[in-house]
Amino acid sequence: MKRSLGPDWSAEGTAAGRELAERWIRHASATGSDAGTPFGGGSAEVAEVRARHEADLMAYPHVVAVADGICQKGDDAGKACIVVYVDTKLPPEQLDAASRLPERIDGVRIDVVEAGSIGILPTE
Repeated sequence: MKRSLGPDWSAEGTAAGRELAERWIRHASATGSDAGTPFGGGSAEVAEVRARHEADLMAYPHVVAVADGICQKGDDAGKACIVVYVDTKLPPEQLDAASRLPERIDGVRIDVVEAGSIGILPTE
């Protein structure tokens, strides 16, 4: 019986994953993934803003998680942002004004990503 949540990767798969992680770290270090944004050259500023506002963001309808991340679309693509995961992403016109997430908090972009339901896995 499997007693861990990790995948059963082959040695080749593990090596490929490590290589990808190393390339991503080199890329992020070389590009300063949020260079040119109004909040500085590192993600420490994003982490600080997220930490201050995480409880408020989690109180919005449909929000299931909040994390530091990289914007995937729009003018801020490739820059550090706060990623807000929702169970169902709805068009803004289907939400009342109080239920709409802000586009930015303290100058940091909010990227909304549909994640579906998040729950705890049962243990055996």
